[in-house]
Amino acid sequence: MRRRHELPSERVTADLRRRIRDGEWHPGDQLPSVSDLAEHYGVSRATIQKVVHTLVGEGLLAVRHGWGTFVPE
Repeated sequence: MRRRHELPSERVTADLRRRIRDGEWHPGDQLPSVSDLAEHYGVSRATIQKVVHTLVGEGLLAVRHGWGTFVPE
């Protein structure tokens, strides 16, 4: 049986989810910019935007337009 290839967005989502849950960022903390995260993970800005959208849907992140992405308080 072949193992399914993990998509970059799945890898980044899992890592950011883990980092948030492990307390690397606390409620109210701002995450690095989309550009900085894209560079860090070696993925496109579109991939990071998809990841952020997923984590917002899970309640793990909140976007304040014009300000950035935060861990909700």
